[in-house]
Amino acid sequence: MTQHSEPTAEAVLITGGASGIGLTCAQQAAERGARVAIVDIDPAAADRAVSELVGEGHLAFGADVTDAAAMRLAANRFADGGGITGVVAAAGIVSRASLLEIDASEFRRVLDINVVGVQNTISAAGPHLIQAGTLGSVVVLGSAAAFTGGGLMGNGAYATSKAALIGLVRGYARELAPHRVRVNMVAPGATETPMTAVLSDDDRDRIAGMSLLGRLSKPDEIASAIAFLLTPEVGTITGQVIHVNGGVIFG
Repeated sequence: MTQHSEPTAEAVLITGGASGIGLTCAQQAAERGARVAIVDIDPAAADRAVSELVGEGHLAFGADVTDAAAMRLAANRFADGGGITGVVAAAGIVSRASLLEIDASEFRRVLDINVVGVQNTISAAGPHLIQAGTLGSVVVLGSAAAFTGGGLMGNGAYATSKAALIGLVRGYARELAPHRVRVNMVAPGATETPMTAVLSDDDRDRIAGMSLLGRLSKPDEIASAIAFLLTPEVGTITGQVIHVNGGVIFG
């Protein structure tokens, strides 16, 4: 790994950055002058997304977050351009199978991508975040499903994976705190993304009705909360879950 002095400019690595909330995070980061690395399992989609970002120094990586070696390679290559100050772990999948019916392979796949994939991402970027010091910040994309047991977009396996991330975030927050690196989670509810675009009007209305505000969240609302947590000005906020879900967790 190439050694760098402590970075002074924002450089954010985003998994699942070619679509949905991850893409919006990438666009917002580029617009505020950050270097951005988009990591996505679809290399062509990552390339397209990066080509449309404003500014320079952005990179695209086609990688599976469950591949620890691929994630280390992506993080190291991006850091070679001037370090890494922020990570947004947004890659994930939804399972709609019930816990009574889901088979073991699908359950493991959900956990591998949604939990192990996040662990791989943070650990790959970790040495670079430590060099970033007080600029270092990780934001994990969680879900209100961790608190409701599912029922919005994903069922029990999805809820289990997102609940596991709460412990992972707090564990990393403790481990990285001595290095002045913060780790937090944003927990959205149903959001206007390609994942919800396939829903019928009736299903969209039903899901929107679960929000106290009576609507789905917008990607830029979630991304703005993530951007807030990436800034060093938030100081001592670490190990926290920030709910941006219209109050759906109130039940």
